[in-house]
Amino acid sequence: MDSTGAIGILGGYGAVGTAVVRRLHHAGIGPLLVAGRDAARAEACVESLGAGSTALSAQAVDLWDASLDSFLARCRLVVNCAGPSYRVLDTVARAALRHGVDYVDAAGDDPLHARLSAQAGGVDEWATAHRTAVLSAGALPGLSGLLPRVLLDQVARPVRLEGYLGGVAALTPAAAGDVLLARGPEHGIPSAAWEDGQTRDRALEPRRGLTLPAFPRPVTAFPFLSTEAVRLAQAAGIRWVRWYTVFGGERLAEELAMSWALDDTETAGLVRAADADVRRHGSWYGQQFHLWTGTDDGPPARTLTLRAEDSYELSGFLAATVAQHVLAGHVKPGVHFAADVLDPSSTAESLARDPVAELEMN
Repeated sequence: MDSTGAIGILGGYGAVGTAVVRRLHHAGIGPLLVAGRDAARAEACVESLGAGSTALSAQAVDLWDASLDSFLARCRLVVNCAGPSYRVLDTVARAALRHGVDYVDAAGDDPLHARLSAQAGGVDEWATAHRTAVLSAGALPGLSGLLPRVLLDQVARPVRLEGYLGGVAALTPAAAGDVLLARGPEHGIPSAAWEDGQTRDRALEPRRGLTLPAFPRPVTAFPFLSTEAVRLAQAAGIRWVRWYTVFGGERLAEELAMSWALDDTETAGLVRAADADVRRHGSWYGQQFHLWTGTDDGPPARTLTLRAEDSYELSGFLAATVAQHVLAGHVKPGVHFAADVLDPSSTAESLARDPVAELEMN
């Protein structure tokens, strides 16, 4: 990798991007180039974090014109925090590959992985170019696939895994777009479970009034077998997986169900519903995993609980961690998911020491 270029953070003044910029800047990594469509917001981000610092600069970038190429020409690595990811897709990643720039995506899941890992004439473009692309470097997907591995690495015979992920949080328009469009078999299957090596449709019902240590109040958990959970089950040879999306409020779940039923792609209603939930219940986020070993009878053998106030900060933690690993040459060329290339135990230890979250294992 060219060590003379900048580390670009696209969408660097957004909720996740700001967290990434702040973490990399505090770690002494740079120079950092904060980019996005709004030049004033990019400049304000730079000013707030390091007024007068030569290690921070800003640039206006529109993904859909030549400014993306001029931005990438200044970079050695780009962390993409722009969204919504269903619209961005592989636009930034493909441009990064053309410019010989390594790529980290704070979102980007199976559809993006499929696009980037598609081989042309039997040749893996990223590996051949000695470039690295790491996707799903956020809270979900990302930590949601990494943290269960901490438990799995500690046991010999895992048989059943349950995951509960969600909470209450304000939605940015980009995040609302990703929530709205994160459906279909390329993302996961509602009400499904993993049983004996295959997906079983309509296997589970929602769990209402559920009390778990990861969440400060009773929640509603909707079964959703994500593709990330399926990959984890296949890699670990787990017989049964039950995966749930958690809502700590009522309005967002209702608005999302209505939007899906009407096939509505407008995000304003979701943003308002999320804000209403935050006003009523506060802002909080959690992930909880239960693992059974040997048998699925009785209580789980191991449990991991993550509590946080802000899921965007969690995404910033993981995206910045991945960026540092790529810069250090610890990730081989090719296309990867973050959960597959980070060490689960050391990442969890770093997260446990970080004020962004509380992490407990028993």
